[in-house]
Amino acid sequence: MIAIAYWGIIVAVCSLLLGLVFGLRKKVEGKENLIFKIFAFVFIAIFSIRFLWGQEALSMIIGVTHGSPIYSGFLTVMAIILFWFLHTAFLAVVLHIFFKDQKWLTTLVKFFALPVYILSLAFLSVIYPIVAGRWAFVGFNVRLMFFSFEIAMGLAYSVYVFVKNDGLKTTKKEMKVFGILIAPLIFATMPASIPQAILGIGSVLEKVKDLTLYHRILLYLAIIIPFVMVFSLRNKDKKFVKSLLVFLTLGTMITFSRNYTFETFIQPISWPLHLCNTAMYLVPLCLIFKLNKLFYFTLFINVFGAFIAMIMPNYTATFIFQSRIVGFWVNHYIAFFMPIVMVALGIYERPKLKQFLHSMVGFFMYFALVLILNAWFSNYGTCDFFFINSDYVASKLGNWAEKLRDIVVSFNIGSLKFTFYPLYQALFFFVYCLLGLGVWFVYEQFFVIADAHHDMQNRRKKIKADELALMSQLNGRSIEEPMEMENINKLVIKDLCKRYGKSEVYAVKNANMEVFGGEIFGFLGPNGAGKSTIIKSIVGIQPYTSGSINVCGYDAQKQAVMAKRQIGFVPDHYALYEKLTGREYINYIADLYDVSLEDRNERINKYVELFELQGAIDKQIKTYSHGMKQKITIMSALVHEPKIWILDEPLTGLDPNSIYQVKECMKEHAKKGNIVFFSSHIIDVVEKICDRITIIKKGEIQASTTIKELEEKGVLLEDFYLNIINGNTNMSSNKKEKKEKKQPKTKKKEA
Repeated sequence: MIAIAYWGIIVAVCSLLLGLVFGLRKKVEGKENLIFKIFAFVFIAIFSIRFLWGQEALSMIIGVTHGSPIYSGFLTVMAIILFWFLHTAFLAVVLHIFFKDQKWLTTLVKFFALPVYILSLAFLSVIYPIVAGRWAFVGFNVRLMFFSFEIAMGLAYSVYVFVKNDGLKTTKKEMKVFGILIAPLIFATMPASIPQAILGIGSVLEKVKDLTLYHRILLYLAIIIPFVMVFSLRNKDKKFVKSLLVFLTLGTMITFSRNYTFETFIQPISWPLHLCNTAMYLVPLCLIFKLNKLFYFTLFINVFGAFIAMIMPNYTATFIFQSRIVGFWVNHYIAFFMPIVMVALGIYERPKLKQFLHSMVGFFMYFALVLILNAWFSNYGTCDFFFINSDYVASKLGNWAEKLRDIVVSFNIGSLKFTFYPLYQALFFFVYCLLGLGVWFVYEQFFVIADAHHDMQNRRKKIKADELALMSQLNGRSIEEPMEMENINKLVIKDLCKRYGKSEVYAVKNANMEVFGGEIFGFLGPNGAGKSTIIKSIVGIQPYTSGSINVCGYDAQKQAVMAKRQIGFVPDHYALYEKLTGREYINYIADLYDVSLEDRNERINKYVELFELQGAIDKQIKTYSHGMKQKITIMSALVHEPKIWILDEPLTGLDPNSIYQVKECMKEHAKKGNIVFFSSHIIDVVEKICDRITIIKKGEIQASTTIKELEEKGVLLEDFYLNIINGNTNMSSNKKEKKEKKQPKTKKKEA
């Protein structure tokens, strides 16, 4: 009869709430958020009172039958699972109110919370004994009253969400996300007593300490789980990630908090002030309220403390499914990996020295607090927050550490005795700070690995996207065919921009160039102007920020391999495999470009004779002079007869005869209809050999012209270049006039 009365209460409250919500919807438009937030806080308060009222009968059940307040094993299991799922449903309802834009929470409320609350109403008389024991329905029960209100409010809100969001209608994507998330969400809210209640406590042989097999498995999971989380969530929407992490951390916090009741808080020695215990409350607080300084305390202090605790667990029980062991690992998992996951997913910035120092200040405050509380609360029983009031840590380190504890300072304040171990506790603090610094170094290495992997994944995605775009543009043609047939004998650069890293300054900005086959093209500019940046972008050494580069009809990004096959590159700073001979190195390059044996031998012999390397070509490159290495670089760039030969300061270190031969090679290569792209600071050489020139300054193209046009205007290239670089547009110098002025002076001197 009492159970029937409470069913009536639930139905009445649920009906009242639904009536208010749907009946007043138009009148409270614009105030819905406020009303539902008040509803959420009331709901949380009711859940918390019921939750903290006292120990649950669930913690007494072992293996379904032993200690169960229900005589049927089937009903016991059903009641345990429903009671467990009520915690998942509670969090789904509360978080949906604060994250209404998250579709996964809407789906969770509609397809999980609503059925759970309906079943809980139907089986209230079976579920509640799991909470309050065999005599749950004898007389008036305050806890049952709150439990009834909890079910009624959850049911009312779930019905509201179901009706407002098109009932059973949903998308395949939403159901897929629901299917992926439901298991971890349920697991995160599992009460620590569930395994022992359903499976029993396990065998004494299944030991989970002293690095046994089961202990090691749990340690491995502590490493694997965060990697899975980071790799699964790093490309997801930030709001989605935050809402999911809030759910997981609040769920595990509720699981951990099952050890505490109102009675517990009357006894200060039972407060959750152990370092890892504090993490269960600090982590969700930092997620919800963005508490920066508090977060970095958990990152540097809690994480390391949890890791040490997992390696050296302090429990004495050895039964694997015992609620205390389950609770211990849930607690330390979250304390260990959740702060790292939050940084890896970008919710908090990676720590710098400032954050580390803040965390050390926070640690000092925590250490001083528990030092005083340990000494104070020890008057009422055994108190050992952070294990600094006992020899637990000292005993693990050896006799020297235990001897430090022999130095004791004690004094009385009234009837209370305060005892401290100054030398041992001071050393404990400083060593922990140093270890925290070491942990920072470990974090950085993990973040470097994560960055490299993330960059690799992004590159792969971009390559796939480029391939799809390329196939679409080629319209069924082979991937080896040029994308733009009209540019088959050109180098075309359009609106090229390049920024390095997160810098807002452009190394190259909106660069446009067009170089034609048969030309020797001069590329001029002062140091740091952007010449090498553009050249490296053309040859594919580095990506560019925006714009396009077309190499003989091939897109330099989408058809990178084919574009590179058209290019021979002589860099300003060569890098050769110096243990190879010159011939071996050139053959190696020829292999990369699939040059036939006949062609490569003919070309190698030609250039060996041209550059007078007959006596050195079969010796190791490490024995070569600078000039000889430069010649090998030039030969390797020409062995595949590239359509575009790019030279970046190629004449440095060459003797006059070799310079002459390189210039002749450039002319010969251009006569065949190829492009020679020549960057140099030697203006006289550029003027004599180039057909056209372009000048760049501070990353922007300043001028483009032909040498012939300059000659027709009577302007020296050197004067033209200096005027452009210095911002002077008055270019009236005349070569003939200068020569005529110089000649009489020379004759006068001779006379």
